[in-house]
Amino acid sequence: MKRVLLFAVIALFFAGCNSNDPAKRIVKLEEQVFATDGAIVPEVASDLVSAYCDFADANHDDAMSPEYLFKAVDVSMNLNEPQRTISIIDRMIADYPDYPRTQAALFVKAFIFETKYNNLDMAKKIYEQYLEQYPDGEFADDCRASIEFLGLSPEELVKRFEAQE
Repeated sequence: MKRVLLFAVIALFFAGCNSNDPAKRIVKLEEQVFATDGAIVPEVASDLVSAYCDFADANHDDAMSPEYLFKAVDVSMNLNEPQRTISIIDRMIADYPDYPRTQAALFVKAFIFETKYNNLDMAKKIYEQYLEQYPDGEFADDCRASIEFLGLSPEELVKRFEAQE
């Protein structure tokens, strides 16, 4: 009987040491992703994005959930995964509209439609949405400039800037 009890205690100890705690998983993956010489391993970074989202799934009311989603936006952007990034941004907007970095995420969404998809109509719509929601927001001036210069070629931009001087 003592032997069975000892075995159970040892098994529980090792199970605790190898738990699938989402926060611990995030720390481990962040160390792997950000402790490199600048070159990230896409598979590990992709796992980190999933870990951030998994944490938010399991801990909706935790103060770290919107921050982890914002970090997921950043990492997925760097992985050049625009659709995944947009999905995470949409989740931030729906679940954490009052989180301060949600407005930055909305700006990133417009930027993705402009630069990755070349969908200028959608980009303009999202820039305008940003201005409606955050008229004095951190990226309001950037949105106005983006709308003004949307669709202009580099040559047209140079001509406009030269004309302003």
